[in-house]
Amino acid sequence: MEKRAVQVDSTWYGRDYLSLQRILTHWHQANEIAEVTRPGARILEVGPGAGHTTWLLRSWGLEVTTLDFDESVRPDITADVTSIPVDSKSYDCVLAAEVLEHLPFEEFGTALTEMKRVSSGHVIITLPAPFVGLSALLNLPAIRPIKFSLGFPYCKPHKFDGQHYWDLGKWGFGRRRVRRAIRDCGLRIVKEFRPVPSLYCYFFVLSVA
Repeated sequence: MEKRAVQVDSTWYGRDYLSLQRILTHWHQANEIAEVTRPGARILEVGPGAGHTTWLLRSWGLEVTTLDFDESVRPDITADVTSIPVDSKSYDCVLAAEVLEHLPFEEFGTALTEMKRVSSGHVIITLPAPFVGLSALLNLPAIRPIKFSLGFPYCKPHKFDGQHYWDLGKWGFGRRRVRRAIRDCGLRIVKEFRPVPSLYCYFFVLSVA
């Protein structure tokens, strides 16, 4: 396969990129993995970016291996997500957060199938799904915060911007199409959600069984 051009190198993840909402999504990524695994579990993180999720997972006692085709982010494995050079079922969970939109949608299923192959339990993906709307947390004494969001997708065609080939929710890339592609790969959708207060991304927690 022809080597991919680097779209986002390690210099991208500065203060302007790492907004409060993005930082919160890193916690959600780590938390979802912790919910479906156990301390000491083996995690493959595809596209580690600045390493915030990696740090959280390792501080929570999970064993994390990072993978990226871009050597500038210093991954443990330098490889493409559509061809992962490890044995089947090598990991308990595979995470690809804000990664798969950087591939043409025609390669989405290939990447999912490969992540499923190397996982013995779960695959977790997050995708850009920008909404226009309102998101809030209501804090009350003695109970957990109540999360609230109301949003509407950008209903317009997607144009390749040098990074994203597609975004969830834009014309032609609705959730129904993405769910169908996930199920066609033999993955089962355990949970899907938008993490309040972010109106930017969408999570799919998938089981290989």
